[in-house]
Amino acid sequence: MLEQDVDRNVFNQPVGQLVDWQPPQWPPANTLRGSYASLERLRPDDHTAPLWNQISAPQHDALWTYLPYGPFPDLASFNGWMTALEDSTNALFYVIHNLQGQPLGQFALSSIDRQHGVVELAHVLFGPALKQSTIATEAVYLVLQQIFALGFRRCFWKCNALNEASRRAAVRFGFQFEGVFRQAMVVKGRNRDTAWFGMTQTDWCLAQDAYRRWLDAANFHPDGKQKQSLRTLMTGNQI
Repeated sequence: MLEQDVDRNVFNQPVGQLVDWQPPQWPPANTLRGSYASLERLRPDDHTAPLWNQISAPQHDALWTYLPYGPFPDLASFNGWMTALEDSTNALFYVIHNLQGQPLGQFALSSIDRQHGVVELAHVLFGPALKQSTIATEAVYLVLQQIFALGFRRCFWKCNALNEASRRAAVRFGFQFEGVFRQAMVVKGRNRDTAWFGMTQTDWCLAQDAYRRWLDAANFHPDGKQKQSLRTLMTGNQI
């Protein structure tokens, strides 16, 4: 803990600073729209079939290697899983669309802890069209913007420590590496060490500017290639 974040009590013991803060409201189920992407609450009747083609048909089995569920052998079993997600009491599942309304992937706000203002960005499944895309980046921006505007103090991202793609994505999106919980889980019969990444309100105050600058149309060449990377802009803002 940084010295400026420490107070002293009457016993001269270091204690955390008093926080002038109230628990946030539960994240609403509204649609989030940006310049490249939109996020809608998961509706299995509308989203199962198109998402099956994007993330769960047999050619996409590798997407599920590090997750504690999947892949699913057929559309019916995938639909059963999607229906269970919709019924979750402590998670909000979002489907990521392009501007044409095509579902391309999903993620969720999970482990929602209003008492302490903490939430997890979890269950991240990006289909091939979302990999390293403007749509995926804006989708993450939109959901982070909402939760911190609501008053959450921290968002975290965790993944299998062997999942290099997820680890790189977390850092690119502005999450700070916080360490590894060894032997945290047994997943699909195999040991899982879990890597943790976090973003605080203070981090977000800096990161949101980097996101906005990266998403600005002026940051892209006519062929769609970026001029400055998000990571470069994050580093410039000392994220």
